[in-house]
Amino acid sequence: MSLQTSPILTSNPTDEAAIRRILQQMVDAWKRGDGAAYAAVFTEDADYIAFNGTHFKGHQEIASSHQQLFDTFLKGTYLKGDIKSMRFLSPEIALVHANYGIVDSWRTEVSLMRESIETFVALKRNGEWLFTAFHITRVQHRNWLQWVLYAIALRFSR
Repeated sequence: MSLQTSPILTSNPTDEAAIRRILQQMVDAWKRGDGAAYAAVFTEDADYIAFNGTHFKGHQEIASSHQQLFDTFLKGTYLKGDIKSMRFLSPEIALVHANYGIVDSWRTEVSLMRESIETFVALKRNGEWLFTAFHITRVQHRNWLQWVLYAIALRFSR
């Protein structure tokens, strides 16, 4: 018995543009410091996993947690990056990988400590695309010594 995989579906340009548009809306809302607008691109029951492992469930938690961040630690920051891949799993589901990072107000580029890889699951409901799942992970920049120390730490942490 062989394992069958379903083919990767190709999208139409309208769907790709719609997903790019909601991602841009999210980026624009971040720059304005608008938690409600930031969360507006997510479904009411979305799962949002932050870089530190915090799990926000639903549109309201995403909005309120981000507004608190925009008013304090992330005040004046903005996002910079782009989509790396977009794959349609069905006509109503897309998997999106992106690289975005937080740029502080006094900088023009993302600092190495704030580079991230994001995974989005976009869902089309009633003709509208929204994100229903999001996970962000910080990019790890380690030199050879840091990798050795990391490996040692992992070995002794088991």
